Amino acid sequence: MFSPPKCSNLSTKEKQVIRNYVIDLLGNDPINCFKDILYDDRFGSLRTISERLGISRPTLRAYISTWLELLYGKKAVDGIIKVLWPENSAKQKEKIRFNEIIEKYIRLYPKRTSIIPTRDNLLECELSGVISKNTFKPWVIDYLAQIKCYSLDESYTIYDKIWGKNCARRRKIEYEDIKDFLHQRTHGKAHILTPKAAFESMSEYPTDRYIELSCGKGHLFPIQVRKLIYDCNWCPYCNEHFCEKIMRNYLGQFFNKEFEAQVRPEKACGIDREETIDSTIEIGGIQYIIRVFVGQLRYDHYCPCVCIVGNNGVNYKYTVAGEYDGFHHDEKDLGRNPFCDTIEDFAAIKARDSIKNKVSFEKKIILIRLKEKDGFDRKKLLSNQKEVILEIVRQFNEQIKELFGFHDVRISYDPYIRFDPLGLDGPHKIKGSLDDFL
Repeated sequence: MFSPPKCSNLSTKEKQVIRNYVIDLLGNDPINCFKDILYDDRFGSLRTISERLGISRPTLRAYISTWLELLYGKKAVDGIIKVLWPENSAKQKEKIRFNEIIEKYIRLYPKRTSIIPTRDNLLECELSGVISKNTFKPWVIDYLAQIKCYSLDESYTIYDKIWGKNCARRRKIEYEDIKDFLHQRTHGKAHILTPKAAFESMSEYPTDRYIELSCGKGHLFPIQVRKLIYDCNWCPYCNEHFCEKIMRNYLGQFFNKEFEAQVRPEKACGIDREETIDSTIEIGGIQYIIRVFVGQLRYDHYCPCVCIVGNNGVNYKYTVAGEYDGFHHDEKDLGRNPFCDTIEDFAAIKARDSIKNKVSFEKKIILIRLKEKDGFDRKKLLSNQKEVILEIVRQFNEQIKELFGFHDVRISYDPYIRFDPLGLDGPHKIKGSLDDFL
C-alpha cells in the first residue's frame, strides 16, 4: 500500500488535490498514452497547473515527482517527466501536432520530394497557428534527430534538401506529378481526366487547382490538388460508403448494439411508402419547392432498441439512427459537387435531410449526424476517436433533453475505452484509475 509523500508546506487538502490530479489524469500507462493525456482538457504546463491549483511550481514539481515514483516506480519518473513536462512544456500540444504533420511528408523523402509542400505553404495552411517561421527549422531538426534517430549532420542535410535555400525555387507540382501520384495510389486504376493543357492554363497556384478524376470504379469527380495529395481526400462516392461504414461501427460499439444499414422510415416508423411532404428550400434568395417521398428515404444506420441506464438506476430504451453527410450535402458549387447537376438537385438533398430531421423528431428517434463539412472526414473518423465519440455524446444528450425533456439520462465519454473504427476488433480498455488497477 502506498504512503503519501511528505511535504510540510502543503495542507492535506492540497496534497489530496495533487494526488487525485496525478491518478485521474495519468492512469496506469502514461508513457504509451501520452497523446491522450496531452490533449486532455485538464492537462497543462507546470505553470498552468500551478496557477490552476494555487500551488508554487517547485512544490508542485516535487510533489508530482514523488507521487509518480510511488505510482510507477523510480525508473519511470524521469521518462514520464521528460515526455509530459519537459522544458517549454507549454508547447507540448503544438509539438505533437507538428510532428504528426511533418511525419506524413518526411515519408515522401527522397523519392517524392517534389510534392512536399514548401515551408511557407505549410506555415500558411496546416501549421497556421501552430508554430512561427523561426521555430520551423529547429523543430524539424529535433524531429529528425529525436524521433527518426538521424544524426545531426544527416538531419541538417535532409532539411536542406527539402526546405533549404532552394525550397522557394523548387519546381511546383506538375501535371506529371499528379499522374504519378494517382498511379502509385491506385496501382494504375485511377487517372486524371483534365487535359494537361487545361491544367497548365489555370491561373491558380497548382495545389489550389481543381481537376477531374476517374477513381477506377466508374466514378468521375472533381477534386482540389491540395486535398488529393496532402489531405488524403478521394472519390466522394467511394468515400461516402466507407465513412458510413466507419460511423456504423462507432455507433454499434459505443451503444453495444447492432445497427442495421439503409433502413427506410417505412420500416422504422410505419410511414406509408407513398406518403409525401412538400419542403421549401431557399438557396441564393430563390425558393425551391421539393416534394419528398418520406417512406422512401433511408437512414444510414438504425437501431430500434438502445438501452441506457439513467442516473436514477432506471433502464431506458431509445431508438437511435445515424446519418453520415458527405461534403455534397453542403457544397453549393455545382462545379465541385459531383452529385448535383443543377441547384434544384442540391435543394432536393437539403429537403430530404430536413424532412428526415422533422420525421425523426416527431417519431422521437434520436438522429445523430456526422458531417464532413464539420471536419468529420475519413482521416478524423479513422484517427481521432475522441472528437467522434464526443460529438456522438453531445448530440445524444442534447436530443434526450429536447425530445423527452428530462435529465436522468446523460451518457459520457470514457477516455479509457478504445473502439475499432474498422470493426475488426471490439472495444477494449486501455487504462483505468489507480483504484481499478489495484
